[in-house]
Amino acid sequence: MHDSIVDTDRDRHAWHPTAAMFFVNGALIGMWATQIPAFKERLGLTPFVLSLILLMLGGGTVVAMAFSAYLIQRIGVARSIRISATVYCGFAGLIPLASSVVTLAPVVLLFGAAGGTMNVAMNAHASDIEKRLSRPYMSSFHGMWSLGGLAAAGVGALLIHAFSPTIEALAITIATFALFLWAQRGLLSNPQPEVVEHVPRKARRVLVGHAFLLGIVATFAFSCEGVVLDWAAVYMRHTLGAGSEVALMSYAVFAGSMAVMRFAGDFIRRKFSARALVCAGGLIAAVGLMVGPLSRDPVVMIAGSAMAGAGLANIVPVLFSMAGALPRPAVQIATVSAMGFAGLLAAPPLLGLIGQRYGLGAIFCTGAASATAITVLTLSVISSSLASGPAADT
Repeated sequence: MHDSIVDTDRDRHAWHPTAAMFFVNGALIGMWATQIPAFKERLGLTPFVLSLILLMLGGGTVVAMAFSAYLIQRIGVARSIRISATVYCGFAGLIPLASSVVTLAPVVLLFGAAGGTMNVAMNAHASDIEKRLSRPYMSSFHGMWSLGGLAAAGVGALLIHAFSPTIEALAITIATFALFLWAQRGLLSNPQPEVVEHVPRKARRVLVGHAFLLGIVATFAFSCEGVVLDWAAVYMRHTLGAGSEVALMSYAVFAGSMAVMRFAGDFIRRKFSARALVCAGGLIAAVGLMVGPLSRDPVVMIAGSAMAGAGLANIVPVLFSMAGALPRPAVQIATVSAMGFAGLLAAPPLLGLIGQRYGLGAIFCTGAASATAITVLTLSVISSSLASGPAADT
């Protein structure tokens, strides 16, 4: 791995296994994205039934995230990753084998629950890596998650074209499980012990308040990602009159820009404070979300999507670093994760109502307002002490 990401042999030994877990988690989500059209056609799902299946995935993810801290505290971070990743891969392989909605629904629910548990556990592990090495690595870990999703979606599209959805899903699942088995040996079995002491009730309320504030910011960040994910191609196709291939480029450049900036994020965090990075990211994302609707030009819209991806890229990783720096990090990361993904789930129907009432352009105005709220909240209510992650201000 290049020195711009990890700087010493000790860092490499700690970085690689955790990065592999993020890649595996993202790759299975990328595989899932390629399976949606396949099982919709295979089972003859109506849009309403498909939306319920998608809700099962999101609901399982959010509920598991909310309760994952209990599991992590009982059996440890590394064991939680190993168990949830194994279950995650197992149910990923069952998705293309489901023969009806009745069998698909519980498979998707448990697939989401395992992925959500793994997500919280691997972020808790990443937070411990940052504490041990006193360096920010959360952004590059999330960059590996993005890379995994992009790689699996790209390879999956080629495999589906050459073979079948079942072969594609099983091939990617087996490959990711093999990577997991190879990398899991390097996970930290003994995380840094926390000093357990009596916390006054007032201090506990402050701690809960900090996690809740971070969760609110995460909710806005995830909802902004949902704006581009769910509506960019639709807006370009039906409002700007772009061709289908051009319309799809909007999310592609958004995801690519996000991945690139996440790999650069650790270096940026060593130069600027985490608080400054979140504030600047919110403003950049707000401008990126607005320029397309204001210009009504597909090319500008694509450039704006890239700008929004760059702005949003490091907000969530920094929020997880902030949460991991608090006492009982697994609980705080679970709170922030669950609130963020709940925002991602709630955004599509709410944005759909806004778009139906005021036009599709209003959806991007709402997204820009959410991105601006990220900056306002970070400046006004998140203290600088809370925002100082590992090596954030060096």
